[in-house]
Amino acid sequence: MRRRPRLRRAPPRSMSCDGLRRILRHAASAILIGLAGVGVAVAEVPLAETRHLFDLTAGGGSSLSLPSDVAIGAGGKVYVVDGGNHRVAVFSSAGKFLFAFGGKGEGNGEFADPVGIGTDAQGRVYVADSGNRRIQMFDGNGRFGGSFRTGSARPIDVAPTADGQTLYVTGGHRLTAYSTAGQVLRQWGAEGEAQGEFRYPASVVVAPDGNVYVVDALNSRVQIFEPQGRFVFQVGSWGVLPGQLFRPKGVAVDRGGRIYVTDSYMDVVEMFGSDYRFQRVLGARGKVRRFTAPGGIAVDASDRLFVAEMLANKVSVYSVR
Repeated sequence: MRRRPRLRRAPPRSMSCDGLRRILRHAASAILIGLAGVGVAVAEVPLAETRHLFDLTAGGGSSLSLPSDVAIGAGGKVYVVDGGNHRVAVFSSAGKFLFAFGGKGEGNGEFADPVGIGTDAQGRVYVADSGNRRIQMFDGNGRFGGSFRTGSARPIDVAPTADGQTLYVTGGHRLTAYSTAGQVLRQWGAEGEAQGEFRYPASVVVAPDGNVYVVDALNSRVQIFEPQGRFVFQVGSWGVLPGQLFRPKGVAVDRGGRIYVTDSYMDVVEMFGSDYRFQRVLGARGKVRRFTAPGGIAVDASDRLFVAEMLANKVSVYSVR
């Protein structure tokens, strides 16, 4: 009698990125999982059909380099953290390059390895200036409007509330809520795996309902909190099956409450419903749509998705059917 192979959970670091990608590229409408060197499990993947619209690749005399995050501002402007060039590149909603601001340095309006970005309903722009350990604030045209330090922790991402009065910042295994003056309003989290604990939190976003979504990268999940910090729910768990996450990086929530999560190792975007249940993986013509190290993700008022593909040096734009 043939023995059924045992599948053993291994820590996230035990499987190489190249190994996962090789497995996934060979999966057409299925994900093939091979763990601990034994067997292969097959699971059909429900797909959300997408249509590629255009890419954001260059502007201002240089190409995008390692774009890590993207946010939608007033009037549909698209703000891209162009990390390799230490700047923010700004595009129209149709993909036309408009202008860029920043440059490498420590002065006001300059950046050192910026990582995350957020916008509020008033058109203000907030940048996690990671290398300088600060949050910088700008108007929609890139004019500097202030900054504050985040202490010893390098900020990874920043998400303002719609009114811009509270800024949620990830970094140092914590989520911290600041005022725009840099005052700590509240803080929660510590290194760990329990609810409300984090292992290298990455992207953070404030959803239309006011809840705060945090990508808990090395715990392979997205944690959801009320504005005051009460835990609500967890999306995803470690794994490579549909609905699981290996190394999540970005999160976005649309007006209908649908949740989009990028997985930078599996090179996919997964979609969850407003009830937090897994729905689909983004696809195209019956196959899983592959991205190249997807990072930040944003959704605009027309429910178009903007995906920062870090190793492809572009932001790709899609409609979802």
